[in-house]
Amino acid sequence: MKKTGLMILILMLLPAQVVAEELVLDNPRVVTFKSNVSSCLASVEIKQIDGHLRTLPTMGFEIEPGWHTMHGTAKLNLANCPVKEERSRKQVHVPALEWLFEAGKVYYVGLDHSSPMRKNWRLVVWKVEDLES
Repeated sequence: MKKTGLMILILMLLPAQVVAEELVLDNPRVVTFKSNVSSCLASVEIKQIDGHLRTLPTMGFEIEPGWHTMHGTAKLNLANCPVKEERSRKQVHVPALEWLFEAGKVYYVGLDHSSPMRKNWRLVVWKVEDLES
């Protein structure tokens, strides 16, 4: 009798585990690497999410659905998108990206440095795709 009860309990919990795994598979993905440098979008390395320092893969990562604020750094190739203002060694403040990340989507994040003025550079979501099943 105890074995039957245990088997029923296992069978009841199994669907909940499968649902939990499916939810993780649907988490939004953030892609931060861009190989085509012909446009003025640079790859970024996200260092902070929602005020918390994070160590994340440089190519991209998964995130929980919802509103998130991100800060990061970028390495620029100015050969294809030169800066017209006087160059300086000062760090340029780039405002954080605040975005609603939805389940089942892939978000491509980069630094838009198309403006000749560094103060206008922004972290942007430059492409959104449906997550392939």
